[in-house]
Amino acid sequence: MNDYLWVPILVVGGAAALLGARWLISRFERRLRVGATHDSLTLKRSRTLATVLRATATVVILVVLALMALEQGGVSVGPLLAAAGIGGVALGFGAQQIVRDIIGGFCILLENQFDIGDEVVVAGVEGTVESISLRTTVVRSVDGARHVISNGLIQASSNQTRAYSRYVFVLPLPYDADVDQAVEVARETTEAMRADSAWAPAITGPLVVLGVDAFGENSVDVKLYIETLPGRHSDAGRELRKRLKAALDVAGIPLPFPVNR
Repeated sequence: MNDYLWVPILVVGGAAALLGARWLISRFERRLRVGATHDSLTLKRSRTLATVLRATATVVILVVLALMALEQGGVSVGPLLAAAGIGGVALGFGAQQIVRDIIGGFCILLENQFDIGDEVVVAGVEGTVESISLRTTVVRSVDGARHVISNGLIQASSNQTRAYSRYVFVLPLPYDADVDQAVEVARETTEAMRADSAWAPAITGPLVVLGVDAFGENSVDVKLYIETLPGRHSDAGRELRKRLKAALDVAGIPLPFPVNR
């Protein structure tokens, strides 16, 4: 092609390809979201897939444009690709971790282990998933720290917000307290919270009492839990603890404290 007429053609063509790919991916995302409710699994899944597809499409288009630009600029691409292939074999041993990361990321997406917005525990890190790519997963912990985790290091993942969540907690009671009375106070407190319009949608079932879990140095520990909508376990659990403390005070049931403080 004469002179540098190919430059604006490549620029315009590349921009059109990027816009077209983003439009197709956005349309695909909208179709996945049809009938999805707020914070539903379908909504999270569509957001995750769209993010990965956009990043992948952008990289592929930019690489193709770079190769075309080199070809039009008089650089033979064939030998470069052959050299890249030979170099790739040589670097393969050093790039095993990258390959492992990409395979791990592909499996995470294929198996739908977690999505953007889920609360997870991966590679010893607990927090909310901010982004997922084929190589890394970004998790934001409660303290605000941003953790970038290689997908190849994720051998086990715990999703705390898939389908439903549970807030499990221990109610410590003095040895001279009436356990049955304290459990009844906990049940009544939970039912009052479920009747509250502000919390009724979040708590999906009654309080479940697992029973006396342990005998501590100065307390009898009763384990309980409530089941909530995905992701609502932490805030609902904190509110229940606050209300339960007030209800126990009214019932005259003190919480234990160490003798030597």
